[in-house]
Amino acid sequence: MPTTLTGLLLLVVLLLPGLTYVIIRDRKGSERRPTPFRETGAVVFCSVLSELVALGVFAGLRAWKPEHTPDVGRLVREGVAYARANYVELAWWAAALLLLACALSAVAATIATRLPHASAMSAWWVMFEKWFPGENPLVGCLLEDGSYMEGTLGSFNVSADDLPDRDLILVEPLKYRAPGATETHDLPWGAVCVSARRIVTVFVSYPQPPASEGAAEAAGSPASSQAAS
Repeated sequence: MPTTLTGLLLLVVLLLPGLTYVIIRDRKGSERRPTPFRETGAVVFCSVLSELVALGVFAGLRAWKPEHTPDVGRLVREGVAYARANYVELAWWAAALLLLACALSAVAATIATRLPHASAMSAWWVMFEKWFPGENPLVGCLLEDGSYMEGTLGSFNVSADDLPDRDLILVEPLKYRAPGATETHDLPWGAVCVSARRIVTVFVSYPQPPASEGAAEAAGSPASSQAAS
């Protein structure tokens, strides 16, 4: 661990790409609870890898346009003297390479959240995000008292665990069927929050894919699905 303020700031800066990766992964992906060791390893690994790629880009630019890039050889030989004489140029290049490394980490996190394995996701995540990402499907919930609630998906808890202590938000148009009734009726409300603890079965109806995508893809994609909460 660094023992000075400068060393601490340098460590934080060097780990920024890994922190970017973790933040975007957690924001866009399903919520996970990795061990501190795995989380630290992900931050360090992603930081080192993205910074190596950024340095590789710099090396290519240095070989292509040496007159427009800092002289690494002089920096190594002269050290502080060269850095003081060229601190503005070095600062701009350091910031640019750091931003490039963070951008690479952000792209990697986005790709990782779009290609999750179903075994690591919750049933809600598979139905609401994996099969038709970006869509707002029609969701019906059969509750434990026999009632039925239907509406457009508003949001859902992104925990990777199928836990009962989570909520599902449905937005208008909302429909409700009371226990023992045979017909549903519209609700004059904008949204409703349904507790997963009360849900027995979830039904999902997806928007029909465009005809240009081909009948084979439409036939191969699930038109509707259900899963026990």
